This record gives sequence, C-alpha cells and structure tokens, in this order.
Amino acid sequence: MPEAMLYARLVHLLDAQKRKELMIIYAEDLAPMKLTATQLQKGSAAFDRWPAISGELVERAKVRVKVEAAKPQ
Repeated sequence: MPEAMLYARLVHLLDAQKRKELMIIYAEDLAPMKLTATQLQKGSAAFDRWPAISGELVERAKVRVKVEAAKPQ
C-alpha cells in the first residue's frame, strides 16, 4: 500500500426509503501529486488546494469506477 492515499466514498441509494445503499471506496496514491497527507490537513501548507484536489478526485472516481449488472451464466 502507498504511504499516503486519497479516498472518495461513492454512495448510491437503492430504494426510496434510503435504507439500502451501495458504497464504493475509491482510493489513489497521493505520491504523484508531490504532497503529503500532513500538507493537506487544516492549517497546513496545501490545505487551500484541498477543495480542488478532492473535487478532481471525485470526478476521476466517477469516470474510472464502473458498475455493471451481472451477466447470466
């Protein structure tokens, strides 16, 4: 596992009562961004970049995660 990672939690509610859900945790290595988890914490050097970084992470997750119905055997 990488030393530091970014995570996005994707949730799809499956029923109108919102009692059933499908949750997918998407993760990426933080190293290619040349940042540390400490630098992204509140009050740290790169914290002001966090809204853009997290938004881009969610968009990549939406593109890369595919959920398909199982094919009958």
